[in-house]
Amino acid sequence: MSSHVFEIGFGIGTIVRDGNPSIGVVVNDRVTTLADIATRHPAPPDRTVPQPRDFMGGWDRWHSWLRGLDLKPDDRWQPLDAVKFMAPVPEPWNIFQTYHNYERPSRITGRADPPKAERVIPDIFMGSRSALAGHGDAVRVEHGVIQFDFELEVTAVIGRTAYRVPAQRAEDYVAGYAIANDFTTHFGWWSELRKHSRINDNIRMKNFPGYTPMSRAIVPRDLVGDPGNLAVKATVAGRLRQDTRTNRMLWSVAELVEYLSHIMPLRPGDLILTGSPEELPLPPGERKGIKDGELVVCEVEKLGRLENRVVFQTERQPHEP
Repeated sequence: MSSHVFEIGFGIGTIVRDGNPSIGVVVNDRVTTLADIATRHPAPPDRTVPQPRDFMGGWDRWHSWLRGLDLKPDDRWQPLDAVKFMAPVPEPWNIFQTYHNYERPSRITGRADPPKAERVIPDIFMGSRSALAGHGDAVRVEHGVIQFDFELEVTAVIGRTAYRVPAQRAEDYVAGYAIANDFTTHFGWWSELRKHSRINDNIRMKNFPGYTPMSRAIVPRDLVGDPGNLAVKATVAGRLRQDTRTNRMLWSVAELVEYLSHIMPLRPGDLILTGSPEELPLPPGERKGIKDGELVVCEVEKLGRLENRVVFQTERQPHEP
């Protein structure tokens, strides 16, 4: 598969400029600020360049304006690798994380998950925006972890307020897509404690700072096409661990928007992580997981790539034996 499949043709994200977050516009392998573009092109009338926390509320207006420009990177644009990127939506109102959303055997039992028709509704929990991180950020793994896993997930970004939206119209409420790596941690000592408490431990498995890094930019939905038929690839320390497509997704993005928007209003910038496709089988006797210092690279067709190095730390958790 050629490398250009995983490049970003056009996207909008959040970069750090002079120590402050700014909206960045990506074209191929270059980036500049929205403010810089606005100084060289007639901006929408009476519209000042928004701060990143406010940008998604005006997504339709700014996206349409940018797509109408003939943007050709010049020497004022910087190479992607020369710029620090934050998560493209640094302060979403809600983060929804979907699991068991692909046809595959259960990672825990080895048995196939129940079919979609039997489950009726998707399995979704909520994450914390404090877990968000950017491309290139180090992910610090908590002490006491016996296994640390990656989960490459196509992520839908909501572009306008959606409430009680039918699946047939759900696409109109999606701004675009990005990549998230929904890292998961497994504590040996926590499993022992849970024998005496039946609480769900997703909050501990998923929500430490940096455990949800995201790719550089939101790629508009009109440039992505069907999010349920994209090529995905992931490597850990240079070894191929995932090489498949998203076409075995059970609940589509439209169905997830319908389901969630009938519970609560979805707001511009809300993130819906759609689950991770099946990984490649490991050699016999080899255990899953990521080791200290290893680089995890996630790539999705048309959405670019996401790189993060995993670093184990020594500070102990409360209640850890």
